[in-house]
Amino acid sequence: MYNFRYWFIHGLIVIGLIFTAVFVGTADVDIGVTLDGLFDKDDSVISTILWKIRLPRLFVSFIAGGCLGLAGILIQTSTRSPLADPNLFGVGGGSIIILSLSIAGLINLTGYWLLLGSITGALIISAILFALTTTKTLTPTRLILMGIALGSLTLGLAISVVSHGKVFPTQVIGLVAGSFTSSTWEVLWGALFVLIICFGFGVLMAGKLNPLLLGDSIARSLGIKPWRVRIVIFSLVAVLTGASVYAGGLISFVGLLSPHLARRLYGNNIKVLLVSSTLIGATITLMSDQFARLILSPSEMPIGLATTILGAPAMMMLAFKIR
Repeated sequence: MYNFRYWFIHGLIVIGLIFTAVFVGTADVDIGVTLDGLFDKDDSVISTILWKIRLPRLFVSFIAGGCLGLAGILIQTSTRSPLADPNLFGVGGGSIIILSLSIAGLINLTGYWLLLGSITGALIISAILFALTTTKTLTPTRLILMGIALGSLTLGLAISVVSHGKVFPTQVIGLVAGSFTSSTWEVLWGALFVLIICFGFGVLMAGKLNPLLLGDSIARSLGIKPWRVRIVIFSLVAVLTGASVYAGGLISFVGLLSPHLARRLYGNNIKVLLVSSTLIGATITLMSDQFARLILSPSEMPIGLATTILGAPAMMMLAFKIR
């Protein structure tokens, strides 16, 4: 049974991160002046920094992480693979290819059309991954190997596209290693809309996810058709991953770690896991973004590097524990 103490501690961590995101930065500004800029929206420098840079970045990183956390618990539950991760399995790579084509000037996508393009690329790769999971002889180990290979292929294609387009190195780093420096309110509303819709569908599908954990044969005996459930789940994973890539580029390990931490802290109730994994993913991403923003100030570290520093050791620990 999940422990309410963890919810309380989690809330305090989020509050601390919000305080850091709003009041701590390269500019040495008094807290009182920052509060004035926060509540008195005008054309002053501090107000502009808060409302056009810090606040959009705070919310976009939180929502993008929530998308990855929710996508992670959905894909791990539906495939019964504890190492399933939408970006590791190449779903995010499909989005990166579309964004690379746009950045290189080969296609013209702006605004929410870019979000739709990102989701479309993720859906294509998700369809390929779904086709692999329907193979009767496919084991979780083979799924992991195929997913990693698919992820490497999509990333290689994306880098080839941006190399052909002679894109600036900083744009490439922001795309393949993650960055929230270009966060805007428009990006926030698009990603938030996707998260709310997909979370609603995830809750509706929760009752059909638990039987899948017991195996496809048992699920069929209970009147559930696994392939139909996986079609919906993989579609949700693709939409969520596409939105996260649209918001902040390719961010590693968040979708992998969040479900494991959620199970460890809050139990195995699938509806609780949907909420907790989403919030943990959001918190990890927000924390990583603040670390990436401040550790090398005034320069910035790619957020993907920050999440990798956290996620790689955790993944090695999981490899020892999983049989």
